[in-house]
Amino acid sequence: MAILFITEKLPLALTSMSGAAVLVLAGVIEIPDLFSAFSSSTVVLLVSMMIIGASLFHTGIASIMSDKIIQFTGTTEKGIMIGTLISTALLSSICSGVAVVAMMLPIVIGISTRAKVSVSRQLIPLCFAASFAGNLTLVGAASNVIVSGQMKILGVRPLSFLELGKVGLPITILGILYFLIAGKAFLTPGDSSDKEYLYAFMGKTSIQSQSISIKGILNIVILFAVLAAMALDNDALPMHLVAALGAMVMVLTGCIKENDAYKAVDWSTIFIVAGMSAVSKAMDASGAAQLLSTSVASMIGTESSKLLVLFVIVGFTMLLTNFMMNTTTAVLLTPLFIPLAIALEINPVAVGVGICVAASSPFLTPVGSGTNTLIVKPGNLKFMDFFRPGLGVSILIMACSIVFIPLFWPL
Repeated sequence: MAILFITEKLPLALTSMSGAAVLVLAGVIEIPDLFSAFSSSTVVLLVSMMIIGASLFHTGIASIMSDKIIQFTGTTEKGIMIGTLISTALLSSICSGVAVVAMMLPIVIGISTRAKVSVSRQLIPLCFAASFAGNLTLVGAASNVIVSGQMKILGVRPLSFLELGKVGLPITILGILYFLIAGKAFLTPGDSSDKEYLYAFMGKTSIQSQSISIKGILNIVILFAVLAAMALDNDALPMHLVAALGAMVMVLTGCIKENDAYKAVDWSTIFIVAGMSAVSKAMDASGAAQLLSTSVASMIGTESSKLLVLFVIVGFTMLLTNFMMNTTTAVLLTPLFIPLAIALEINPVAVGVGICVAASSPFLTPVGSGTNTLIVKPGNLKFMDFFRPGLGVSILIMACSIVFIPLFWPL
């Protein structure tokens, strides 16, 4: 599958589902596991936020917001990129990265289209910022909450709400500077975006002023209600349920028509996520991921320096999260590496922070996170479009982790 992802001899969605199907036929996972992800909370969240995002176009809000933002950023590529990175980072500190990308996607497309700059070159900074800014707070990424919960179960002090920001803030600042200084050179040249898809996604632009006024205001109210409910992170109202209710209200109030809501769903993204979810289950159920992680643990040994151990744990977690969901990676590795840290007399909180940061770093592949897969179709992006800029971001985050984690959580 990795070879097919890199060479793109097959579409990404077909590779994901075919790989999962082979694992079912080989008896590695059960038949229901191949299709169970279609009803998973991740897919429900993705579909719902695609509809909510598209409604911003159909009520004219994306167009209005694009005009307002352009007044501050200007029409240059760099100015728009600054606005995109900062806005996405702030929102991602309290909301799901997938939700933020889905909401920002129509706005960024609108801004880029009006300013006549490359749409595709703005989308990688958008989705990457949603991932690395997730470490500003504990609720910025679901994997952070999982790691902290696992730490408590293992008898280690859990992380506080703002504690991750000690390393998350430097990462976010340097991540933004990376794209403004060096990262731009690694973005896809020109504009590879799928114009037909964008035209369908953006819907009709000739909307009456009265319609914009009434439905537009209603759209904003619903959108902020959804984001506020997500930020509360209440067990009784999980994010996927909040998003689904928000999408239904959008249709019921006429903010987006039923047929347009169906068109807003990018099924290739859904199949990528569903296929990779089944592959993640296979990695876990077969013991392959456990074999890899225990092999890494045995390679570290008991005589290695504490800093080297942290480097290996962060590096391995970062590599694995590019092919498994961040939540699955967190669930799998935290119970293995926290006890290892205790056995080696390394600060387990520092290791937990390292796992949080690395699990939120799926920058090398388009299938590492829903934030990445969301932009594949509108940007018409390939594997290398992620890998080239993603390698630099990954190295930057690795360096930040090795410097700032021991500084704030002495090993």
